[in-house]
Amino acid sequence: MPHRSVFRLAAVAALLPLFTAAACRQATPEPVPSASHGPLYAMNRALRVGIKADQPGIGLCNAAGSQCTGLDVDIATEIAKALRVEPVFQPVVSGNRERLLLNGGVDLVIASYSISEERLKVIDFAGPYLISAQDTLIRSDDRSITGLDDLKDKITCGAQGSSSPLRLAIRFGGSQDIGNAWARRHLRLVDGFGDCLPLLLDGTVDAMSTDDSILAGFARDPRYRGRVRLLGQPFSSHREKYGIGMRKGDPADRALINRTLNQMIRDGRWERIVRRHLGPAAPRLLHPENRPTPPIE
Repeated sequence: MPHRSVFRLAAVAALLPLFTAAACRQATPEPVPSASHGPLYAMNRALRVGIKADQPGIGLCNAAGSQCTGLDVDIATEIAKALRVEPVFQPVVSGNRERLLLNGGVDLVIASYSISEERLKVIDFAGPYLISAQDTLIRSDDRSITGLDDLKDKITCGAQGSSSPLRLAIRFGGSQDIGNAWARRHLRLVDGFGDCLPLLLDGTVDAMSTDDSILAGFARDPRYRGRVRLLGQPFSSHREKYGIGMRKGDPADRALINRTLNQMIRDGRWERIVRRHLGPAAPRLLHPENRPTPPIE
């Protein structure tokens, strides 16, 4: 055999493993659902995510619901990527989050949704992805409220289904009853915290009290900037841990979501999201003592 032919055959033989490897890479299928994948990963449709639509910095949507922004929206988008689906957003309020999850109206709820023992009786949570303290928002020119105890004789606005008004009822009314004598006189409950702002600005209520992350979004919103201010006195020991609400019975997807959250915290995506949407409040929420640690499953 001529020397040149031998050289060509040797060159072809040397390239064969590369062609074979490339062919194998091209032929490798997408991951298919297995025992380690849950129903959210396996579904062939958009991921329906319940979010708040009236909370600047957390979840805020236009009137048509076609454009939504906020920390929870960005968290939902990252979770959807991990599940290989596109997210679609559905507005929820504090009072209907569990119901929508349980009746299949949404697949996940990412809506300033605090993990609690009571809620864990009926649904499951991934996370936490944010840790917040309860604070109070007042009018900028109000000098009559200088501390939490001043709320005892004031009217405070809160949202139905939120744990924040109950905490005030316990503190000032002496019982775990949102309908106790103090609460009936001093609490004004509405569907969403966005409904509190007009009541605060026109003097119908004196304050609104909930998570400082939510209140910080309202305080820096152009519509309210300079008209309202944070009291800056969080409830000393209490911390709200925001979780991702899920129906029970899906440990595989919960583990995947928790792995995704941990990766976001490690690689800096989580911090960028918090800084982008919560501005001046971000340093406190990013402090090491408030850094969330989703469980490794």
